[in-house]
Amino acid sequence: MIEQLDHYKILERIGAGSLGEVYRGRDTRLGRTVAIKLPGTAFQADRERCEALTRDARAASVLSHPNIATLYEISDEGGRLFLVFEFVPGEPLKRVIAGRPLNVRRAVDLATQLADALADAHALEMTHGGLTSDTIMVTPKGNAKILDFGLAKWTSRPPGGDIDRQTDIRALGAVLVEMLTGKPPVAVGTSVGTSVGPSVPPELNDVVTRALDSRGESGYEAAATCAAELRSVAAMLDARAASAEPSRLVPMRRERGSRIWVVLAVVVALVALAAIWRLL
Repeated sequence: MIEQLDHYKILERIGAGSLGEVYRGRDTRLGRTVAIKLPGTAFQADRERCEALTRDARAASVLSHPNIATLYEISDEGGRLFLVFEFVPGEPLKRVIAGRPLNVRRAVDLATQLADALADAHALEMTHGGLTSDTIMVTPKGNAKILDFGLAKWTSRPPGGDIDRQTDIRALGAVLVEMLTGKPPVAVGTSVGTSVGPSVPPELNDVVTRALDSRGESGYEAAATCAAELRSVAAMLDARAASAEPSRLVPMRRERGSRIWVVLAVVVALVALAAIWRLL
């Protein structure tokens, strides 16, 4: 394993992908942990591909959003091109889901973060093109981070056809289905106009189907609109949860009241028995 790339100390190999090896490193100048992607030998030998990757990476480096992993630097040392990213601790969303539905409220929160990130990137004319539960990290604090934004054609298998904003919105809908059901849309038979599941509130089901129908008449034209409607759903869920609290408390109060009367009755009975004992 390599030990150093420019001023980055290599700490460990953490994976590999279509673009090459991925390492956890240390920026010795700024003292921060980073993720370094180093394309393989064959890629490095193709100067045209290296130049194309450099152009795409420079375009992606303008993105700055709390739910997008930042691309810090595109560098070249001794003829070896490498990319330096923000190191994102946590687990891929795919692993967090692990084939089981997430809590609905948590799924809405993560989806809102993702929609916000897409909206911000789309405003800068940037698209992801390969958004899946594998390209999203969930940090230890429960926040979502989208990886490899703008580099999907280098790091994953983007869908066929033109990649645009609607591609990302539809992918967001698919990720939301997976969070709510534990399975991707194809596996659960989810499509435009169908229900995600009986446990999914109708308002949230509408958001999902509109996201999946991003190219249709009822679909979202902008990720910002999807984010706004997800926030409305979150507010409805919170309001319903809050309104359900008093109904839970009433039986508890009644139960406590019943217990008090039972205790009082026992005390009275004991006092009466003591008085009778003294008379005897």
